[in-house]
Amino acid sequence: MITNNALTIYHKVFDTDTKLDKWVRYNYSKAWIFGGKGASINKGYDNANNIDVRLSYQQNDIDINNFAIGDIIVPCTLDLNIETQQDLKDYQIYNITSITNNTFGTNPHLHIGGK
Repeated sequence: MITNNALTIYHKVFDTDTKLDKWVRYNYSKAWIFGGKGASINKGYDNANNIDVRLSYQQNDIDINNFAIGDIIVPCTLDLNIETQQDLKDYQIYNITSITNNTFGTNPHLHIGGK
């Protein structure tokens, strides 16, 4: 699979000790990212800021359980641990709106949609 960027995912999990949500960071060095903020108004204003991400199972160590609707996508590699989404105010971020696990064919991959 062709790749064009690195990617950081912040996955929200419930901490049973503190009884609070926390964000767990996962970095992926080889991702294919298409779209983004203001990428195209040909899709209409509702979809102009959508992002599509593909992560190849062959090029990344992927656990499908580390992805959920509402998680945060940052199209770069970050070493920043966060407590709230507001901690990423200086970065271009998206929230996951769809996850498709394409495990068939010669290039199994995870297809993620975001807004």
